[in-house]
Amino acid sequence: MHNETNGLPRMSSHYQITVEGKIDPSWSDWLGGMRLVSRKETDGMQITILSGTIVDQVALRGLLNRLWDLNLILRSVHQIDPTTISTIE
Repeated sequence: MHNETNGLPRMSSHYQITVEGKIDPSWSDWLGGMRLVSRKETDGMQITILSGTIVDQVALRGLLNRLWDLNLILRSVHQIDPTTISTIE
């Protein structure tokens, strides 16, 4: 999707964000409709992987702020090809 705001182009992109801790899938709407998958790592650490489309950098910043408000530790943020989402999780 290509939009313009104040003459600047915006492009939606697919992201995968990993945080430490478990987020229940029922929080998906509050987190911008992202798909939430929680799992335990081999070291026993619980993580949640959020994946989906984010319309622009403002929306990405808003999502990251919500994760910050939940006091979750951010492990990674990756812009990804949407065809790889199911293979990464």
